[in-house]
Amino acid sequence: MAIIQRACVFLFVAFWAFYLVSPTPYTWMKRDRWDEINEIFSNVTAQNCRSKDKADLMLPVDSVSAVPKANEILSSKTYSNRSALLHVHNMALNRAFFYSFIFQRLNHTWDFETQPGLMYIYMSMAADISASPGYINGSGIFFDNDCYYPNWYTTLPFNTTIPLFGPKAWRDDDYNEPTNFLREPTNNTLSIWDLAAGNSRNYTDKRYKGNPWVNFWLPDIKADKDSARKHTYSVSIQYSNTTGVITEESTNEFYGPQLPGSESPEEMLPVRITQPYFDCGQSNRWIVTASAPVVEYMVRYSDFMLMRRPRFTAVYTIDIEFERLDMNQCPIMQGNPGPNAFAGTARCRPTTSCEPLMGFGFRRGGYQCVCNPGFYYPWWHDGPFLGVELEEATRDEYELGFDCLTIQDRQVLPQGKSPEFVRKRRSVASDKDRFLAEVIGETQSVRLSHRMKRHLIPKIKEIRESVMREKREAEAAHPKVTIKKRHTAKIK
Repeated sequence: MAIIQRACVFLFVAFWAFYLVSPTPYTWMKRDRWDEINEIFSNVTAQNCRSKDKADLMLPVDSVSAVPKANEILSSKTYSNRSALLHVHNMALNRAFFYSFIFQRLNHTWDFETQPGLMYIYMSMAADISASPGYINGSGIFFDNDCYYPNWYTTLPFNTTIPLFGPKAWRDDDYNEPTNFLREPTNNTLSIWDLAAGNSRNYTDKRYKGNPWVNFWLPDIKADKDSARKHTYSVSIQYSNTTGVITEESTNEFYGPQLPGSESPEEMLPVRITQPYFDCGQSNRWIVTASAPVVEYMVRYSDFMLMRRPRFTAVYTIDIEFERLDMNQCPIMQGNPGPNAFAGTARCRPTTSCEPLMGFGFRRGGYQCVCNPGFYYPWWHDGPFLGVELEEATRDEYELGFDCLTIQDRQVLPQGKSPEFVRKRRSVASDKDRFLAEVIGETQSVRLSHRMKRHLIPKIKEIRESVMREKREAEAAHPKVTIKKRHTAKIK
């Protein structure tokens, strides 16, 4: 009995050692930039994010490529994999314009009661998210220190600010709610909180972990660049009680976000998009934020106009989930400009070219490999090679099953003779039919599934080895005589 136990232990250790030494089917997949970013992405959770350093809660800047810029939107193409990011960009700019206009328009003492109050701002945040399902994950407005005059805080005297005010709404998961008896997330629940309420809630502090957008706009203390950073806009409102008859027209000028030129630097853009960061303690997701400044007169309600200065008093933020943004794994090209951390991580074969696919988000395989000119798809494959099939293929499948075949038929007219076109009689059974007859049954469909393609790999490997063997035998029977070129000097 002891001998049998020893033998079993020896066999187990031997097989385990053989498994560790022998290469696995996926050793051909080398570690790339996607694996490095995915490691940072996976190491942060809602349970350990508070103990992480601020640098560990951020992904590299080039994790999001093809970022829309306000001065290039009309002169450049926006690809479908960046339409969601463009929507977030435009929403942040739209809301910053609205609050800049409404705060400056209602800047009289008799307008104090009609300014946006607590409930109005809360409902506005919720409307931004509910109006864009699948695009916007969060919305918020964050005021600078002592820059918000609340008209809903009745215990404060008139014309008095509160230290900070930062309401934010985000899409919450309601799978565990008692009313959700199916226990499936509906994405219909929103959470709205004032992030400035309570201790250790100073989002303008550099040590705050979820504020990469603050350094773009706040604090706005120096006035040396006000003429460039605060642009003057004009809004004309026409009033009419009868169709085609204008009874009154009023023009209002207000300061808004900067208006960049065609060659303005990134610091002059009205909307800045942050690098991906973990929204710790709130939505607990990796998000990308588009931020735009809200301009207002400071100080407010003053009779001395020379003392009032347009200033960035708040930042409006629109968030989108990083996992919903498509990444482009194809090489840097015309439709995939750099910088892009995921460029070149596609695993297309040399006979194919990479094309991105939409809707994959932060997940491998969002591309397809199409044949290069001069090549065609194999008979056993229907259409382009999908990236999801390449990412789960073994070494043999990768080397044999995802190559395009060379087009060997060439039409060359003879020189010096009149061409005679003779149509050859076609064979009833083509090469394709003969190949399919060997590997596919008579009652089986020609359209192969992914599992059937895997079973074809040994047969393709056998055919390729036989072709190479016949080629080597032919070269050995008829060796080619080559004459080496004599060495000649490169410099005459």
